[in-house]
Amino acid sequence: MIGSENNTYRMAKDATRLVFRTTSFVADRGSVLHSGIYNREFSSVLASFALAGIAYFLLVTGFGKKAVFYAVFLVLFIGTFPLLRIYVFRERYREAVFDRAAATVEISRFWMRRKVLLNKPLKSISGIRIDTTKTEIVNRDGVEFVEKISAQHGTVIPGFGEEATFYSLKLGFTDGTESTLFADRNMQDVISVHDEIKGFLKI
Repeated sequence: MIGSENNTYRMAKDATRLVFRTTSFVADRGSVLHSGIYNREFSSVLASFALAGIAYFLLVTGFGKKAVFYAVFLVLFIGTFPLLRIYVFRERYREAVFDRAAATVEISRFWMRRKVLLNKPLKSISGIRIDTTKTEIVNRDGVEFVEKISAQHGTVIPGFGEEATFYSLKLGFTDGTESTLFADRNMQDVISVHDEIKGFLKI
């Protein structure tokens, strides 16, 4: 098993198969402010609190205030949190399976369920390359405002307000189409994956 230090990808291979899995497959930094505050754990807590609160409100509305309803609220809040974290706010990832025995490459996306994005013959692969994308800060005034508010509250959001360069690993096909396998700010990780897959495919 081969993986990155920051756990953005995993790769396993044997004589006939190479399986590559990553949670980083879009060359977009997204909302750093949003991701810094509303992570999956916090989102799960909010959703659990909302579900338990709705249930409590309906019980009180229908039957009046009773001590047992507080217990129901706590049970729902504690019980739904891990379920929401595992099944609703789970990590999205992409998986590419290169199978020499079946002579196919299959790329799938996993979240709530598995979705096959493509399934093609290995011989249809024309090459693999690394592309570069640079994201720029559009709203400088907004960045300065958020940084000022954060400083007043003693909060630092890592990477906020900074430009970023992404390196995307793209698989090309003979029909002219491409599919992004991996996108990350760590160029060495992208190069390592590129070399492993290229060596496996012998292209």
